[in-house]
Amino acid sequence: MEINDLIIFKTVANKGSISKAAQELGYVQPNVTERIKKLEEELETQLLHRSSKGVSLQPSGAILLEYADKMFIAK
Repeated sequence: MEINDLIIFKTVANKGSISKAAQELGYVQPNVTERIKKLEEELETQLLHRSSKGVSLQPSGAILLEYADKMFIAK
């Protein structure tokens, strides 16, 4: 897991939208989607529920977001 993947995940989770997160981060949406998918594959769990209205956290996503929040506060 790369630190940048956590930044991307955290931004997506906070924005509730992959496209809004991509815009904020200065990435194109397909790159953000691919990084989230790779993170999910690496962790072997679905982190986000995707719908036409955006994304919401799955239980494992909520745990990862809590971890990421603590990690970035500690920096």
